[in-house]
Amino acid sequence: MNTKIINVIVALLTAVVIALSVVVFTKSEKIAYIDTAKLLSNYPQMQEIKKKLEIEAGKARSNVDTLTMEFQNSLKEYEKNQSKMTTKERSLSEELLRNKQSQLVQYQQALDQKLKQEEQKQTQAILTNINAFITEYGKQKGYKLILATSGGNIAYGDNGVDITEEILKGLKDK
Repeated sequence: MNTKIINVIVALLTAVVIALSVVVFTKSEKIAYIDTAKLLSNYPQMQEIKKKLEIEAGKARSNVDTLTMEFQNSLKEYEKNQSKMTTKERSLSEELLRNKQSQLVQYQQALDQKLKQEEQKQTQAILTNINAFITEYGKQKGYKLILATSGGNIAYGDNGVDITEEILKGLKDK
């Protein structure tokens, strides 16, 4: 009698272990990915930032072009009049031209750096907003993992787990 009970208990325990194994191993964890390049290029706020920065860059280029033209005119004036100048006047004019050119290069570098910093600042603000949205979205939808890809970081991802459009729509609706 004891062996029958033991056999039944072993059989029941085996069935429970098998059932639990099936549940554990077949339980599907929700995993998805987002194509970040597609997301950012189609996100309206990012497009607005790009347009704004392009306008600022255009203004900066215009300022640099004006200063460059002024420098070139000064150089032409010097070349035109250098034969009439004394050695001291030539030396002084050349020094002034070098200073103007140096200032022009420094101004251009400062503008470039300022534009890059502004782009980084505004892009980071958008990325922070997007990441916060994705985190909340992932929690609400029960995802265990959401990956980000841009140009091949994920070797393969079934279209069914690409949630880029859902995220983009959610961000636009927000």
